[in-house]
Amino acid sequence: MSNWPDWFQEGLRQRFYQLKLTSEQASCSSEDNNLFTKMDQFKINQTKDIHRLLSEWEEAIGDKQSMYMEGVKDGIRLILPVIQPTNIR
Repeated sequence: MSNWPDWFQEGLRQRFYQLKLTSEQASCSSEDNNLFTKMDQFKINQTKDIHRLLSEWEEAIGDKQSMYMEGVKDGIRLILPVIQPTNIR
């Protein structure tokens, strides 16, 4: 697998490094904070049934995001031996 060109290996290394940083930092931007504030206001002004449905929806979206991030991590684990053949995990 070490027959890959250096530029290709470096490109993959940089891309997965960026993905790793993004997933580790998980900091909220001002746009995210604004969205969370509006969502909280929305929740406060809803009936119990709507609030329950919204909570279930948020949980489902969170599960989907978690599965996506696990897929990214799996991809990193699969490609790591290609871009770092001496560091086999």
